[in-house]
Amino acid sequence: MLNRNPSNFFAETEQVAFGTGVLVDGLDFSDDKLLVGRTFSYSDTQRYRVGTNYLQLPINKPIGCPVFTGQRDGQMAFDVNVAPNQNPHVNYEPSSLGGLKEAKPAGTAYTPEISGKLVRQKIDRTNDFAQAGDAYRTILNAEQRDELVKNLGGALADCTEYNREKLYTYFDQADAEYGKRVRQETAKVLEAKTGMNAKASAAVKHGLEHATALAGIR
Repeated sequence: MLNRNPSNFFAETEQVAFGTGVLVDGLDFSDDKLLVGRTFSYSDTQRYRVGTNYLQLPINKPIGCPVFTGQRDGQMAFDVNVAPNQNPHVNYEPSSLGGLKEAKPAGTAYTPEISGKLVRQKIDRTNDFAQAGDAYRTILNAEQRDELVKNLGGALADCTEYNREKLYTYFDQADAEYGKRVRQETAKVLEAKTGMNAKASAAVKHGLEHATALAGIR
């Protein structure tokens, strides 16, 4: 709200960070393709120019309306951006661990009359996994595919069963062999971890028995 002249030029003018992608309900993007393209870059420009947490500065922070962006840490962070009932350890979405959820639009989407209506919706024939499958089959060589599968198997072994199964469906849709190999690698890693845990438990048990025996001798 421009209701006065700046009292400090640097704080209230130089650090102002406008971004065409930051809109409130009731406003929408221009139909100009060039401006739509800039929408993606303005916020990144401000992060580079002003700093990672530029939205926490008083001149850029919404007045009387808390905004939870998921932004966490970085230089000059002086506000903990956590929403009510949000898991403070999760700053991404979607998440099954109590993270942020995208707010539902409060207004009606802007649909200008051209020769019909311009709407935002998925096309009837979508293939969200074709590029990933093509990359796995044609861009990566055999050694790179092996490394990818090995890395994913190791990472997925630390995930919950729910998350593993969710990701398996993505890999399957990209390439059937890809999904199968990731499953096998994850199972192999989990089996190795189970064996290590069993050995560790046996070692602890043996140590306790030995300590007990020594205590009895004393």
